[in-house]
Amino acid sequence: MASEVPVNTFGRNKVRERKIPLTLEGAEARIIYHKFQEFEVKTLLVSFDDKRRSISTMEGFKEVRFVGNHYEPPELWEYLHQHFEEYRGWLPGSLGLPFEESAFLFTGVDMDNLTTAEESFEEFKVCCLATAGVKSNAMRIGVDRAGSVEREGKFERLPGTVNIVLLTNAALTDGALARAIITVTEAKTSVLQDLDIRSSYNPEVQATGTGTDNIVVVSGQGPSVRYVGGHSKMGELVAETTYRAVTEAVGKQNGLFPGRPLEERLKERGIGLEELVEAGMEMYIPDPEIGGRKEVSSRLMHEISRALKDPNICSLILAGMKLEEEGKRGSIPGLSSEEYGKDPVHLIADEILGIQIATYIGGSRALFEFERFDRKKPGVLGKLPPILDDVIGGLISGCLVKVCSST
Repeated sequence: MASEVPVNTFGRNKVRERKIPLTLEGAEARIIYHKFQEFEVKTLLVSFDDKRRSISTMEGFKEVRFVGNHYEPPELWEYLHQHFEEYRGWLPGSLGLPFEESAFLFTGVDMDNLTTAEESFEEFKVCCLATAGVKSNAMRIGVDRAGSVEREGKFERLPGTVNIVLLTNAALTDGALARAIITVTEAKTSVLQDLDIRSSYNPEVQATGTGTDNIVVVSGQGPSVRYVGGHSKMGELVAETTYRAVTEAVGKQNGLFPGRPLEERLKERGIGLEELVEAGMEMYIPDPEIGGRKEVSSRLMHEISRALKDPNICSLILAGMKLEEEGKRGSIPGLSSEEYGKDPVHLIADEILGIQIATYIGGSRALFEFERFDRKKPGVLGKLPPILDDVIGGLISGCLVKVCSST
């Protein structure tokens, strides 16, 4: 566990700091709590006992004695949008550090949600320190359009970012330092895929990162290493520490964990429980023996929520979600992405999934209710793509039949 230490003075700032345990020889890490104007800011600072070769996606190659990751609160974002270069120069000076020997990353992710992961193999050691926020500007590179343009070095700053500080005792060549960025990026993207992180701009597609991710890699002075790709042991250590640290960081910052409830994953796709109930109530034919609309609506919400905890229903819906992504990419054999988008009549896998979900929940009567939903596409169903409209239609129709049959 990290431990509190007494207040120290850096430059003109009185600060509190918290040590971050590291086993890497010659490196010391801490989070420093200090202020800019009247606002508290937080800086992860890693100090080395001598100069180290590094590469940063913000500054390129640099000889450093200090690297870090700096959090600025929302109150400062507008100021930073206008004055980032000034602020970037202020930071090392405020901590009493020489700018030319420092390399920092910047984020809107709370530094108290920092995570660390360490791995070793024989004489080699690797440590990853990560912060990750993926709810505000996650995107799928190559699919989503850019949301800003650089003019005279100025960008809009957003709170979501995956920042990674990677340390090793191995003496990496410049080529290995550069290659480490690829390995780190691949591991980070694997986390986002495995956690099913959706694009903030188009939730129908998985995100590959955020638009503001940055990495700094610091070489050590131990055994020489020229290659850190996935086929090498060093590459394995880099990937494992990155994967573990980023997975934990996303959970700490955004509460997104493996195996989270399907209800949450549907909401991340813009399909909330309220929208599901509204679609069901559009198809409800009032019957005094069953109940008024308010009562039926409440029971339907309960039934849908309960169904979304059933592992069999979850499995069928997840199959539909994955099939949807395959169709969009044109990966279903014999069906191009253009054809798929038109929901061709010969594609019946979506109806098969929907019918199985409906009848699993509501029995044989749900088959006829599914047909009604499939024809009309009420509410949110009319906005969903070809597979999901029938999969979700099966969920709602099955639950509505169960509600109406349980009186």
